[in-house]
Amino acid sequence: MKKIVITILLSSFSILSYAQNEQTITRKGFVFGTSIGVSNSIQSFPNKSQNDTDFGLDLKLGYMIKPTLAILLTSNVSGYDYSGIGRTRKRDFGVLAPAVQYWFKERFWLLGGIGLGLDAPVFFDIKDPEINKEETEYHSGLGIVGAIGYDIYQGKKFAIDLKARMTYRNVNTTEGKTSGISPALLIGINFY
Repeated sequence: MKKIVITILLSSFSILSYAQNEQTITRKGFVFGTSIGVSNSIQSFPNKSQNDTDFGLDLKLGYMIKPTLAILLTSNVSGYDYSGIGRTRKRDFGVLAPAVQYWFKERFWLLGGIGLGLDAPVFFDIKDPEINKEETEYHSGLGIVGAIGYDIYQGKKFAIDLKARMTYRNVNTTEGKTSGISPALLIGINFY
């Protein structure tokens, strides 16, 4: 799966970079963006360490303060296979944080934020929540997100970007303190 996602991302980058026109993007007002790709979660549980490659998602919502600066609320998700209490199932290694995104060149940008680190169930893998309460348990703590990106295509009111994201979270789970990082490679679309 990792090779397929990387091939799709690189193909999209080359096609869109050739299709780029000379129009200038207008970044102002409200911002909404979403991204999808592949992530790798590297975590330390109290009794073991774990490394998973799975899906990665981003959502962001905010406002452009000026054409090169946005204030955002971002939600970052990295899936992983949890094998602690109860059955083996998918969970979310995530961060929900206020963030700042800054374009230091016309197409290159940086994003950073600090907020809530989450360990949460993924909606498509919840079974028998009435019987097994750990199926729907949410855990929270500290979360940090950073990303660097490049707009591979810019329309008048939207952009398609390729980003490298790194999240850190430190949460208290049922088993105890759990910390980890999750690098991800994502392709996204953003509306201004």
